[in-house]
Amino acid sequence: MSTALYRRYRSARFADLIGQEHIAQTMLNEVRAGSLAHAYLFAGIRGTGKTSTARILARAVNCLDPRDGEPCNECAACVEILGGGAVDVLEIDAASNRGIDEMRDLRDKVKFLPASLRRKVYIIDEAHMLTTEAWNAFLKTLEEPPPHVLFVLATTEPHKVPETVRSRVQRFDFRRVDRAAIARHLARIAAAEDAAVDEVALDLVARAGQGSVRDALSLLDQALASGERPVTVATVRRALGLADPAVVRDLLTSLASGDAAGAMRAVNAAFEAGADSRQLLREAARLARAAELVAIGYAEGAELGADDEALCRELATVARPGYWVEALDRFAEAEANLRQQVDARLTVEVAVLRLAHSSATATPPAAPVPAPPPPRAATPPAPPQRAAVAPASPPPGPGPALAVPPAPPASRSAPSPAAQTAPEPAAPAPAAPEPPVAPVRHVDPPPSAGTAMGPPPAELADWLARWPSLIDLVKSRDVMLAGVLRDCKPIDAAPGRLVIGTPFGFHREQLDTRREKLARAVADFAGSPVTVETDHVAQSQPGAGGDATAGPDDEATPNGGEQASPPQDPTQAVLGTFPGSRITGSRLRDHAHD
Repeated sequence: MSTALYRRYRSARFADLIGQEHIAQTMLNEVRAGSLAHAYLFAGIRGTGKTSTARILARAVNCLDPRDGEPCNECAACVEILGGGAVDVLEIDAASNRGIDEMRDLRDKVKFLPASLRRKVYIIDEAHMLTTEAWNAFLKTLEEPPPHVLFVLATTEPHKVPETVRSRVQRFDFRRVDRAAIARHLARIAAAEDAAVDEVALDLVARAGQGSVRDALSLLDQALASGERPVTVATVRRALGLADPAVVRDLLTSLASGDAAGAMRAVNAAFEAGADSRQLLREAARLARAAELVAIGYAEGAELGADDEALCRELATVARPGYWVEALDRFAEAEANLRQQVDARLTVEVAVLRLAHSSATATPPAAPVPAPPPPRAATPPAPPQRAAVAPASPPPGPGPALAVPPAPPASRSAPSPAAQTAPEPAAPAPAAPEPPVAPVRHVDPPPSAGTAMGPPPAELADWLARWPSLIDLVKSRDVMLAGVLRDCKPIDAAPGRLVIGTPFGFHREQLDTRREKLARAVADFAGSPVTVETDHVAQSQPGAGGDATAGPDDEATPNGGEQASPPQDPTQAVLGTFPGSRITGSRLRDHAHD
């Protein structure tokens, strides 16, 4: 059984690393100077050389005949490590050995000296998969290992490695490898394999690798397995499930113009030709990204050929601004959904249909003409009517103001013009020019303006008449306080003073708790400071809030209020309120004043 290309042509020296020259040079300098760290963290996407670098480092620190920092790969130590039989170089897969027990076992064995090599090297792959407990058990050993031990942690998700670990290691970030560098590497391997491969086909394989050398080598291995020589672009497309470029262009063009049927025809043609759904999404996303870069004026960042550049310029011109960013989101979402147990073709078709409909609905009309604003002469029928009604109301004064009903609260809407014009036909037309502005400005005043309610209330009769309006004002500020006030009513008043009667101790307690807020509301309502007092008065009728009339058993006092009756037993009050109730054996007691 033949070995895969990515294993057969694994980098053997630091100089062989593809696209990671910055890391190779640093590692070489450290090996030459003998100033190696006790632990390293290699981070980067898959297939960029993390594990290969760790193995090169393991050979370099144990090589019996090092050559300018590079391992010779010929001595007994290098041969033993290359063959995978070195007991002092341990590769641990953290995905399957991620628990605390494995880390405790490692911690116990670290203290033993190497069996045959100079240093023991632990390579922990997918290190981010270790549990929190495992990291805690491993942390002290990682921070201060024995001098004969070297740790190398490799991960594709460094953000999942605890910060306490990252601060104790030397970190190297492996970059995505440039497409041209991968293509050159593939050409060397094809020549070594004595396989004829077209240069354009190699470039296509390198692009499909998306910056991963291992992925590109696996795809080349798959293309060579077809047996066709030379390996052409068509061979690579069939082997990798890539859609025909013309089909992908038709798909993107249809999406840009909002042609849903044309886009679905292109998708159907791609699947009928055997295209892989993931590769189709990636190729469409590549062109969508290029079109967006062209649209924003950064065409050189897309790295396009002549044909693709002309297509992307057309796509950037036809589609609305930002459309290709939305397309990238849709394609990425669809590719992520393919990891689940879903119908791959349906997932692609749904993403394409959404994009097509989005482009169609967002297309502006042929002649977008904004509607002109309505003429001013058509709107003011209301001011003349309000102007005619305003003079008829009496001026503010102490006597007549009491006959005026309270103004509606601010939450009520103004009556419609049609309702205003019905009772008042055309008689007030002569008065329209003069007073239209002032009355309109004072429509629906805020409830805090005491002048809008007439003169400040001074007598008890004034407070009783305006009690519902005061409750509306309080409700806009504190709903619970307004609910308590509904069960209370004024029992005495004088200029600058108001006494509120409470039926039970609970009401008085709530008013006293909110006395400051209540005083502010009463002062705003009256338009001047008012001292608010409370007094417990048993009521013979429930719901006394706002009722200015006395009950049948109440005796009116000379000042217009009610004389407080002696406290009534709560049980009898309930039975009197709800006749025919079944409350027969229980007695209620008010403990508010205990």
